[in-house]
Amino acid sequence: MTISIFLIQLTILLLPGVIWARIDASYGKKKNPSQFEFLLRAALFGIVSYAVTYVVFFVLHQDFIMVKLENIDKETVIDAAISLQIAIATLVGFILSIVWLYFVNYKIATRFLQLIRATKTYGDEDVWDFVMNSPKAASEYVHYRDFANNIVYAGWVGVFSESEKLRELVLNEAQVFDFDGNLLFELPSVYIARGSDNMHLEFPYKASKEADEDEEYDIKKPWLRQHE
Repeated sequence: MTISIFLIQLTILLLPGVIWARIDASYGKKKNPSQFEFLLRAALFGIVSYAVTYVVFFVLHQDFIMVKLENIDKETVIDAAISLQIAIATLVGFILSIVWLYFVNYKIATRFLQLIRATKTYGDEDVWDFVMNSPKAASEYVHYRDFANNIVYAGWVGVFSESEKLRELVLNEAQVFDFDGNLLFELPSVYIARGSDNMHLEFPYKASKEADEDEEYDIKKPWLRQHE
């Protein structure tokens, strides 16, 4: 068997982990992984995908065929039954990757550790990422105070992103005020792109006095005060 056939079979077997790792690299991790890290994560994600697939087969009383990896460079090990398992494992891996994104982007593990007071840190991402991904209502409606032009953009956070040079923000149902609190104009959406050292955000949400801490936040219009 030629080396190309070996690589083809190996790639097909790793497909569930590769898809999961690619989704994680595109929508989860903030820094592009190195080739070695990507392959390592693909292998780990693939193992998890096949493990969960095995459990699904066991619960459904279906036979799970173990691939003889020692023969992968000598003969064709991917037959119809194995192909079906790979397809199911790929679907399982895709579903798990979505669940994984919730854990990564909403910092579920970090928030649990904070809840039990095991740590006060929020991970290796910066505060921008942590706050903008927060499920709290206070992070949904923001102000961007533009000191250079003496105006304030107010609106609901629709989309946000960050790069090495820019932090981008799209506000929906946007209102633009001057620093005296006078409404200048309104827009359905507004796109803001600024450097990381020039992204001054304010969070005007306040909990209703009658509401308990566990209840949802009420929208409170900001008190726009002139910057001193």
